[in-house]
Amino acid sequence: MKPNEPSRTALMIARQRAAHQVLDHGSILDDPYAMRILREDEKDVLQFASNPLASIGRLLTTARSRIAEDALSRAVERGVRQIVILGAGLDTFALRNPHGAQQILVYEVDHPATQAWKRQRLAEAQIALPASLIFVPVDFERGDLGEKLVAAGFQRNSPAFFTWLGVVPYLTEDAIGRTLDYVSSIQNSEVVFDYMEPPEAFSHELAQLEKERDKQLEKAGERSVSRFDAAGMAAILRAHGFLAVEDLGYREIASRFGHAIQGLAPGHAGVHVAHAKR
Repeated sequence: MKPNEPSRTALMIARQRAAHQVLDHGSILDDPYAMRILREDEKDVLQFASNPLASIGRLLTTARSRIAEDALSRAVERGVRQIVILGAGLDTFALRNPHGAQQILVYEVDHPATQAWKRQRLAEAQIALPASLIFVPVDFERGDLGEKLVAAGFQRNSPAFFTWLGVVPYLTEDAIGRTLDYVSSIQNSEVVFDYMEPPEAFSHELAQLEKERDKQLEKAGERSVSRFDAAGMAAILRAHGFLAVEDLGYREIASRFGHAIQGLAPGHAGVHVAHAKR
């Protein structure tokens, strides 16, 4: 990311969520705020989604959020009352939070420029901030996540659920390791995140699309720098203290949710969603 500019990937992901509401009727992730926070016309969103391969982006973006939010609901049933959204972007969970009666606190962690941009969009859309939402500005590569969270009121001695979506591929392995170390230092913590395999794990058309996307993001100061295979990621998670790991690859994701995406394109994406428990 460029220091004083919001994340381009956050905008792309928000457009995918919005397109899912329009084209797929929110069948995987029902998000009444997706279009409002984006502040774009429906025709602009549909134009963004016009490439047939964009259907795979809609599937992955919404399925990973659904997987995370389903796991989060189970954590809340077990008594977790702290939710940390790492790299929140334009995520709307705090606005849609179905667990308000449980007095849950939602800590949104992101780059300061992206958070300022999000606050501006919410204000322009006249969307009120819930009292349970706490913004925590952090640069994952340079800032101290634990220090910033505690300063915002996070209780290190209480269990927490972390979501970390659309972030890992853009971080160095050092930054990924530091974040996993912090999450695993919280007793009874859980994290759901996604990661990408090397380019050869993608089918030809999707590999070409990834290359083009990487070129565009690199111009904006963002690029994919960390790739892992499933065995390598499992070893990393064990090394950082996680004992239970569920890892869903693209085939499992498409089998579970693909029917809900209108005109899902053929192909294989080397993308995984992992759920790790301390």
